[in-house]
Amino acid sequence: MAMWRVFFFSIAVGIATIFVQTDPVKAQLPEVNNVRVNFAYTFLDLGFGFYEVGGVDADVFQIPISYTFDLPKHKKFKLKIEAPFYYGYFKFQEKVNEALTIKADQHLISLIPGAELQYEALDNWYLKPFGRFGLVKSIGDNISPSIPGLRVSNVFIFVYSVGLRSLYEIFWERFKFSIGNAILFSGDTSFKKGIPHNLFGSLENGIEVLHPMGFNVGGYEPDISAFFIYYHYMSDVEFVRLLDNPVRLKNQYEIGGTIGSATPDKLWIINNPRIGVGYRFGDVKALTINFGFPF
Repeated sequence: MAMWRVFFFSIAVGIATIFVQTDPVKAQLPEVNNVRVNFAYTFLDLGFGFYEVGGVDADVFQIPISYTFDLPKHKKFKLKIEAPFYYGYFKFQEKVNEALTIKADQHLISLIPGAELQYEALDNWYLKPFGRFGLVKSIGDNISPSIPGLRVSNVFIFVYSVGLRSLYEIFWERFKFSIGNAILFSGDTSFKKGIPHNLFGSLENGIEVLHPMGFNVGGYEPDISAFFIYYHYMSDVEFVRLLDNPVRLKNQYEIGGTIGSATPDKLWIINNPRIGVGYRFGDVKALTINFGFPF
């Protein structure tokens, strides 16, 4: 018996899938594809942001939780431990034909802990090997129309990322120039047969310019930065669509900025907190929220 499937929501390098199966409406359906959001990209690469592609609206929010430890016996080393918490809301809508429009939405949460070793190889040049591994879980979903066999299937998704970052800082008068580079490999799996997984590598190169704003607020001098980042994906990041060919992400560019304090400070357990916005364009467009230059 013919059927078609929509694999939907995954998480943080991962999948927490929606599985849509429609046996009873065979006569209404044209040839369709398996549709699945790429959550390896959405949670690990994008992190905190919003985009739309192939009938899917993705909204992902993040609470950054991290702490950096000094290693007294190794002055050139620091250890950063992080455990960011994510909430994702995903909506899908596709008109199959005049008689049938599929709608679905899902809420997911994820925790993706990780560790990063920061090594000052030379003055102002830092090498940062890192690894992250987490889990994604659906906490609610809905799908329509109500047809026997049309359903949402949820599984635990495991997501992971490993890589190496480099950050070189140049100071001139009150300016700080930062040059960032990274190589990363990210993926997801459910360890279940029949559910596809994602795996891709990426190269990232960016530059940031930061300068104090020249006035004080409550004893703190704010600063502001602007940055540009180029993302190259060594294997295409795919966004499969229901009725069309997949959208393939090969290159992406981001312009953005951040604001923080030129006076060193600490918010709870976060050293020198920053926040900013960015806009990604290229093969896929996205709006991002960031917590500093990501290198």
